[in-house]
Amino acid sequence: MNLTMDLLHVVEQAHSLDRILEAATRVIAERLRVEGCFVFLLDEHGDLVRGAADGFHPSGRSQPPGAEAESIAAQVIAERRVATTRGETASLVASPMILRDRVVGALVLQSTIRRAFSVEDIGTLATTCAQLVGIVENARIIGALDRGERPAPRAAPRPSSAGTEGGERILRGVGASPGIAMGPAVFRGAYRLDLSARDLPAGEAAAERARVRTAIEKTHNDVSRIQVAAAREIDEEHALIFASHLMLLNDPTLLEHIDQQIARGLSAPLAIDVALEEFESRLRLVPDAYIRERIDDVDDLRSRLLDHVLGGGSRARFGAGIVLTSRIPPSLVVELKTEGAQALVTESGGATSHGVLLARAMAIPVVTGIADMLESVRPGDRLVVDGTSGAVVVRPSEDTLTRYEEERRRAERARTEHSRFRDVLARTADGERVTLHANVGVASDLTIARENGAEGIGLYRTEFPFIVRDSFPTRAEQVRIYGKAYEVFPAGPIHFRLLDLGGDKFVAGGHVATARGAFHGYRSIRVLFDHPDVLRDQVQALALAAADRPLRILIPMVTSIEELRRLRTLIGQAIADLDEPRAQRAPEIGVMIEVPAAVELAVDLSREADFLSIGTNDLMQYALVVDREDSRMAAFSDPYHPAILRMVARVAAAARAAGKRVGVCGEIAVRPDVALALMALGVDSLSVVPTAIPELKQALAGARLEPMRRAMGAILALSDARSVAAALRDAQLA
Repeated sequence: MNLTMDLLHVVEQAHSLDRILEAATRVIAERLRVEGCFVFLLDEHGDLVRGAADGFHPSGRSQPPGAEAESIAAQVIAERRVATTRGETASLVASPMILRDRVVGALVLQSTIRRAFSVEDIGTLATTCAQLVGIVENARIIGALDRGERPAPRAAPRPSSAGTEGGERILRGVGASPGIAMGPAVFRGAYRLDLSARDLPAGEAAAERARVRTAIEKTHNDVSRIQVAAAREIDEEHALIFASHLMLLNDPTLLEHIDQQIARGLSAPLAIDVALEEFESRLRLVPDAYIRERIDDVDDLRSRLLDHVLGGGSRARFGAGIVLTSRIPPSLVVELKTEGAQALVTESGGATSHGVLLARAMAIPVVTGIADMLESVRPGDRLVVDGTSGAVVVRPSEDTLTRYEEERRRAERARTEHSRFRDVLARTADGERVTLHANVGVASDLTIARENGAEGIGLYRTEFPFIVRDSFPTRAEQVRIYGKAYEVFPAGPIHFRLLDLGGDKFVAGGHVATARGAFHGYRSIRVLFDHPDVLRDQVQALALAAADRPLRILIPMVTSIEELRRLRTLIGQAIADLDEPRAQRAPEIGVMIEVPAAVELAVDLSREADFLSIGTNDLMQYALVVDREDSRMAAFSDPYHPAILRMVARVAAAARAAGKRVGVCGEIAVRPDVALALMALGVDSLSVVPTAIPELKQALAGARLEPMRRAMGAILALSDARSVAAALRDAQLA
């Protein structure tokens, strides 16, 4: 029997955490042939405590860990890596126990014989830790539930010294949308996390059903109010996000399921939770992709209903609070904007997810990827959110508040300074020009782009009207939507990207099924090839919206020259089928370079496309194998990675040789040093989030391009991101 099976057998035989650790350490010591095996866990305060099992000794006696074992355990927890040590009387090897990127303890092996642990020993130890950490975590949860208690918060290492002064705690995540915000913590969806631990006795069935109906009515009123506010303050497309919520609230099947749970003796909150969990489980099994996509709406609806049924009144508006939640759906971002919330902090979600991009366009600071934050913060706690660095300060001291207030004032002064550059052309100190465009996804972004001095739209993401509806927009509706872009930028240029569904952008309605994960590959033009009617309607709507004005169409996710030729043919046929005389008949067709295959074919694509646009968000995702929806991958999505810069250089050289324009529409261009590097490589235009344009103009005005051009050859030869970043910084300051 191998070690894994032995550990599983331990779980079957021992149910409490103490007994599991006692048996597990004995099994591990026997299997790995060491005299001592110790588990150290972190408590809820981040303090190191000895595990319930002290260790194993061949004599059968319990062997308490020595100071050396505790010391190496603390070391590996702090450094998050395996360590070994050889003393006068014993050799030790230790590995951190990590659960979802959070250190929860350490496993230490001790040999009374002085020995050097082999690479195989260390590998076995790491594998054992990965198996043991899940067992420990489950034992904690099951034990708490058996006692009717809320599971203890997952332990975390003590924060750095910077985070412990004055009772503060600093949580580290991914800075996804810049800005500093301060305010009280407001939870969204927090009730569902501890329902099982609440004492929720059920009253009379009629009274519980009345509570449910009151919660449904209040939730309906909330959603309707937000929908109206979104339409008034943002635009109609944002308001449509809430249509599916209202449909679910009116679904009689949902109410029937809840009533059935009440009839079984459950209270209203538990009935809502159980019924909606069952609802979600059933939806996951339905083969119809459209129905499966309703799961997110069900989950969001559960949070809203529980807020009311447990809160005992109308859900408090976010106001000037900092909203904490497990994820970042676009509907929540819209709600935050309409209610004036200061910032958003989430457990999951990448820095370039759809919800984050929407928040960034709306200037809402966001920090993502803080695991277990809902168990580290209490409602009403004072928070400071730094959406640039990714830090969230819980219960900050007065000194910390003063420091961040000064940083916020400094940022405001900087924004005032940047605003002087809104209406000037982007130009370096030595007179080199670059065109600055804006990336937009919804109509409200267009005005922001114009007010910040964009020279046009470098990337118009057309997915949003499709995502927020329960059915596809008609051709006439699309004409109206795209026409708004020409109202704001009548002379253009406007680069409309064809519908790019799949990955983090999916449709809740219609007849198009896409892959949810970016690496499933069934997205974008592959979807459009299977649904030529969708492509035809969109192309015709774009041609009608443009009329006699220039029209530039971007083809996303191209991987072959055959795809480009096929799309050109389909676009030509769609326009030829139009009988309206004012339709634009000769659009420029551009190719988005977003996958390594397109980089390899850049020379061929440059010959046949009218222009190229490098989408660095997806290019980094596919070239570096990082899911941009996964906050754990943030550290690997590095704009200074030498492979990315070399790919851009190849594409720019291919476009230049073919006499074609080439732009970059990824978010890496907001960094002034990277923007200068892109210019030095021959990129003609940069397209960034609208609010970043004035600051980028000012930064370029204070830098010279010629030193960057001279340094590019050496920079492209560098082999690591840190060296690239340092070299770009030196060239920018030269």
